Amino acid sequence: MAAGAPLEAMRHRVRPTRIAVRTVTAARPLALGLAVTSTPTTLETAAPAKPSTAPTTAVAADPAGHAQLFTGARLRSSTDDAAHAQARRAQSMGPDVGLPDPAADTQPAPESVTAVRSAPAVDGR
Repeated sequence: MAAGAPLEAMRHRVRPTRIAVRTVTAARPLALGLAVTSTPTTLETAAPAKPSTAPTTAVAADPAGHAQLFTGARLRSSTDDAAHAQARRAQSMGPDVGLPDPAADTQPAPESVTAVRSAPAVDGR
């Protein structure tokens, strides 16, 4: 019976902790619903913004991203395949700019590619 006393004391300490954890876990959806449905009070008490008297100038967007996309699409296209996705992108971004002619010393693109299984030879060759 002596070993039962510490176990009983531990059981009395664990039970309220379990109840508290389960209560907090059950209250989370209620707290979330309350937070979603409540309106922030800072918007209601905010003062209207004063109009600025300083003239504002419009800042132009950085054209570097557009130029990079256009240059990449144009370099990946050619007049031989004007229906290719990169060629269509280059033509839509710069309709007045022609597609480049394919270089004379380049290899043609493969018509099809087939995967081949390879394994080392038995004698190591």
